[in-house]
Amino acid sequence: MQDKINNVKRRIQRKLANLTNSQKTVANYIVENPQKFALCSVRELEKELKISKSSIVRLAQALGYDGFYELKSEFLEEIRNNLGPLRRYKTFLSEPHEKLNFTRLIADETINNIQKTLQLIDDAQYKKALDMIKKANHVYTIGVGISSCLAEMATYLFTRISINSSFMTYGALKFTEQIINISKNDVIFAFSFPPYSKETIEAARYAKEKTIKVISITDKATSDIVQYSDVFIQAFVESKTISNSIMSVLVLLYSMVAQLGDELKNRTLKTIEAIEHVRKEHS
Repeated sequence: MQDKINNVKRRIQRKLANLTNSQKTVANYIVENPQKFALCSVRELEKELKISKSSIVRLAQALGYDGFYELKSEFLEEIRNNLGPLRRYKTFLSEPHEKLNFTRLIADETINNIQKTLQLIDDAQYKKALDMIKKANHVYTIGVGISSCLAEMATYLFTRISINSSFMTYGALKFTEQIINISKNDVIFAFSFPPYSKETIEAARYAKEKTIKVISITDKATSDIVQYSDVFIQAFVESKTISNSIMSVLVLLYSMVAQLGDELKNRTLKTIEAIEHVRKEHS
């Protein structure tokens, strides 16, 4: 964001002598309120600053942009990345756009997220996470919102490959209250994506205090949960829909399960045989 602001500042400074008082008012507003500017419409800006639309457009053109929306786009992408999914989706709906092929849009978005995620995988961190899961007496998965769905999916998959795993529900007992009785030989496997759940982050912090190992999957290296994690794996989850995209996270999760299943082949085969027996005898 700061790079974008500095770029606009430099353009303003170069053109300052040629700007009208109205244009200077808009320029100051942009520099002082970049986030607000990125999310407002021309009409809202016009109303708040009591300056005509034509003055706003002329400022954008004086700074070398085709118009208001190109100037606004200088800030929008980075702002959007720092918003929660609901606000991000609201921003998308508020922007003018042509009729879209949403099947193609979401497919392209998913491919992009997966490619970015693959580029960021730290092999050492990934291997460490696998080793921690293999050595754990029990793996407890946690998350809130859509991260809760991912946590439940992780427990389902881990159980299928002979990993003792439980999904922590957040209800009558808080995560921290459930962690009280967890052993140091267990592992917390946490999912944390915007809007970041304070409960999940607090659980990771408390687990670290108790010297319980924490693996987290999150979208940024600067996410709060990272400081409380023994291992973190980064996944891109950007989406123009009402929720974070979970496809790249599922790729990570399925790849971890596939590798663990292969490395624990004998145990996994016994678990599969037990599942088949149960289905045959009790279906």
